[in-house]
Amino acid sequence: MTDKAKATLVIDELIARLNEISPANGYFHSLPKPVMDDDPSLYFDQHTALPCMGIRNISDRVTTQSRTATNQTRTVEIVAYVERQPDGRANQDKLLQDIYRTIFRPESLKLNGLVVEIEAGEAQLDDVELGTKILPIYLPITLTYNTLNWR
Repeated sequence: MTDKAKATLVIDELIARLNEISPANGYFHSLPKPVMDDDPSLYFDQHTALPCMGIRNISDRVTTQSRTATNQTRTVEIVAYVERQPDGRANQDKLLQDIYRTIFRPESLKLNGLVVEIEAGEAQLDDVELGTKILPIYLPITLTYNTLNWR
């Protein structure tokens, strides 16, 4: 038995998948640093390498509960940033495609044999507050999974 909550394990698996984004694995982009478990913009400075990516917790709720199991839904936001340059929108589109291809692979996200259902929300692709040098991707993701009450 692990000493981590099921939600932590699910998010850790999602981060591990996103860290596989690399041309060597058939993707457009390569991430210069590992995916953060927070919004990278909280740590921006003049040395921040782009593209960068993180996952931000949004909400969590129990959807159904029985005597032996609970269905839980966690909503996170994948936050990514690319450099706004002459072909910035095209790079933003490529990174968004990389994220979709990572999340929606033919093999499902599994945790101890249980399938985690994934649903993507609508991506927001601009943020005036970031200024003129960075293009964002804000993609809400809902993860639904089962927790056994007796473990």
